[in-house]
Amino acid sequence: MTNKLPSWARELLARNPEATTPTPEDPMPAWLEAEFARVPLWARIRGTDDIRQHHPYLLIEDVRSQPDLMRHVLELRSELAALAHRLIEQGIRHLVFTGCGSAFNGAQFGSFLCRQWTGWTTESHESLEFTNHWAQGHEPTAVILQSATGASIETLDAARHAADLGVLTVSMTNTQGSVLEELCDEGICFPTGQRCGPDVSVLTTRLVLLYLLALEVGVSTGTLSAHEADALGHAIGQLPDAAAQFLQEEDLNVSQIANALKDQRALMMVGGGPNWFSAREGALKVEEESSLLCKVYRPAEYAHNAIALLSDEVSTVVIAPPGKAYARLHDAVRTARAARSSTLALVVEGDGAIAPDATFVIAVPEPLGEMLMPPLAAIAFQLLGYYLGVERGYDPDTLRTDDLDHARAWLTAFPFGSH
Repeated sequence: MTNKLPSWARELLARNPEATTPTPEDPMPAWLEAEFARVPLWARIRGTDDIRQHHPYLLIEDVRSQPDLMRHVLELRSELAALAHRLIEQGIRHLVFTGCGSAFNGAQFGSFLCRQWTGWTTESHESLEFTNHWAQGHEPTAVILQSATGASIETLDAARHAADLGVLTVSMTNTQGSVLEELCDEGICFPTGQRCGPDVSVLTTRLVLLYLLALEVGVSTGTLSAHEADALGHAIGQLPDAAAQFLQEEDLNVSQIANALKDQRALMMVGGGPNWFSAREGALKVEEESSLLCKVYRPAEYAHNAIALLSDEVSTVVIAPPGKAYARLHDAVRTARAARSSTLALVVEGDGAIAPDATFVIAVPEPLGEMLMPPLAAIAFQLLGYYLGVERGYDPDTLRTDDLDHARAWLTAFPFGSH
């Protein structure tokens, strides 16, 4: 059993050989509490001893590392092309994406993306739901399992379940030698060296992996024309530079917006199409980094469900690149304004409709369509969540595991070594 634990858990056990083993009834014995009082749980999981008590925290450095990391992911295109060819050679025509937390948000985006670019059918399920409820069809299928640590207990169970059904499994991780890698038939791993708890660089690098895999499948199957593939490949290649430009130009603006929003009771994130992912992931980052409650809506859901919640203490955030959802997102901004509720619009530079009507605006470099917005949207909300955390007095590195009660809650939800 011990050799299946992640390295951080093995190291703690090795340092405390006579210690009481954590159990569901006592998830954090006194010896483990003492360890986490010195180094918070999520710092252990990420493998960092650099514990900071004030801005700049590790998270801001991990956020700023992403453009370079995304450039390195682009160097894996040939490896992803080879994986695409192996999937095609094995007759795969259906993809199932799964994961937990940020990885499930990435799974939902992967499903949407590949349905558009590959010509294959796709679906996405949270890992536990996949294990408990997935109905296997007749099409040759591959399950793509995402996990930064490669050790999420529900995703490992999903991999085992898929293997029991005889389904091809593919891991996408950011930790070399993980249990998930060992369980899967195929795997792509891109270590980022991320040190903070919330998924930041591990997420955006996996998004680039998904873009490249979908592009290569689309090219190989003929779903994408040569012209389309060239244009998309060029656009994907520009994402790291766009991310670097955004971080350079918008940091001060985002920090000032965080200062203005720090006393809000909640944010409502709205995004459609591929940016339903952006809304879900953005809300998660704000909650993880600042403990500010966020609720997520698609554009029409917002109009039908959210109006009663609008107030001067609840702000609406729209993710609004050019695309099919743009008009309804503009309606959301105007609706909130009518209720005297503030709004934040994430738009592309030069936006002339939504931006003038919003209370606050964050702009990403253009040209950028809705399908390529998610990596930059993810970085924008990582940055917003970071500054909100600083303004609200939380350590954004730790997922609140610097508080021992929250560390105990994590170990209750995820028994020692299962995350």
